[in-house]
Amino acid sequence: MSDFPPDFLPQNFLDSHFLNPDRSNIEEIRRLGYTFVDLIVDSVLDTQNQAFVQDASSFKIDIPEHGDKLSNLLAEVRSQILPRTVNFQNPRYMGHMDSVPTVITIWADALVSAINNNMLSYELSPVFTQIEAQLMQWFGNLFGMGTDCFGTLTAGGSLANISALLLARNWKQPPSKRLGVSNNLVAFVSEAAHTSFEKAMNVIGVGKENLVRVLTNHRGEIILEELESAIEKTIREGKQPFFVAAIAGTTVTGAVDAIQAVGKIAKRYDCWFHIDAAYGGAGIFTPKLQSLFQGCELADSMTFNPQKWLWVARTCAMLLVKDKQYLIDGFDGELPYMDDRALNFGNLNLQGTRRTDSLKLWMALKVMGVSGCRYLVERSLDLSENLQQWVDDSTDLELVCKPTLNIVCLKSSDLKLSSMALRQQWIDEGKLWLSLPLWKGERILKAVVLHPYAG
Repeated sequence: MSDFPPDFLPQNFLDSHFLNPDRSNIEEIRRLGYTFVDLIVDSVLDTQNQAFVQDASSFKIDIPEHGDKLSNLLAEVRSQILPRTVNFQNPRYMGHMDSVPTVITIWADALVSAINNNMLSYELSPVFTQIEAQLMQWFGNLFGMGTDCFGTLTAGGSLANISALLLARNWKQPPSKRLGVSNNLVAFVSEAAHTSFEKAMNVIGVGKENLVRVLTNHRGEIILEELESAIEKTIREGKQPFFVAAIAGTTVTGAVDAIQAVGKIAKRYDCWFHIDAAYGGAGIFTPKLQSLFQGCELADSMTFNPQKWLWVARTCAMLLVKDKQYLIDGFDGELPYMDDRALNFGNLNLQGTRRTDSLKLWMALKVMGVSGCRYLVERSLDLSENLQQWVDDSTDLELVCKPTLNIVCLKSSDLKLSSMALRQQWIDEGKLWLSLPLWKGERILKAVVLHPYAG
């Protein structure tokens, strides 16, 4: 035992980190849990009136040879870690697509970690496999993707988009699963689409140079004539179009492409049609925005992230498909160490081990209901209209474009004050924390109105 401190006792060490089967340390474990509850409530949630970032200095991890007391560790987290985090709880933070999670999903996330089942297979997570399968069909039906729809939860929207492109490649060229990819495939997205599409083209072996980014209008919506022209140009060059995406909620302006029109173009040229609704998909819950989703029945696949506009704690994203067979054919996986007669999600996505995020999502939907989801989405739209009105009434600000969702893009109209300088001024004053994206060659200010008490 020379490698351990003099007072090291194996039983005490084990009882500090695990619940003893004889339950002798159950109250200590319980007290530790209550300590975390107090830490989360007092030092994370109850920070609405605190600075966006309290401490911007660097931090060193300093791993010790011998473990420290848990009480000392939590004190360090409280004093050294939390002040360095970005405070999304502040209602004036509107910088990116970062929502404050509903409290049920915070505690549900802890429950998920405690259960620690593995979504690799039915054998390892029977009830969660059932929940995930039903949730995927429920969301697919919500978007009108048909009776055979299915899907899988993923670790973020980027992975969902990458998976969609892989499915499209294997659908268009089935031998590519065994032999690799020919170099004549071309995919089409708008110039406002997420950077994950470049990543995807790299990952699936088609190459980023074979991703065509199509021009958009001033709001960030894909120009249909430019899309069709780009596809026809590719065909004339002897290449093969295989994938077209419509974006429902672009990263900068929150624009929504004409889904039905883009889908019809995709089908006309025998392309896989994908909808990236990672952000904007929550709009399906309100009649105010449902018309934007006409054409979802044409989609072969769809990305949606409840971790964004549905206020579910990260991570919680999904890839939906029109037909479960797409996942079976596209991933073509086998788990020889599991029962192949069961539904094993490890065969149906790029991940093996996955957390049971289905529990967290199900609990959120159960406690809020469809009407609660609608209320929160519509509230964020109302709050964004208030912000838009504030910009309209200002003599020093102007809108970049009329918002489609709850994303408001603005800029300084004062020639002596750049948007960058104005942003920093607002942050220093604790007034607003907005992001500073590049849009059409100009740095603008972007507000994503997600906080339910924003204002």
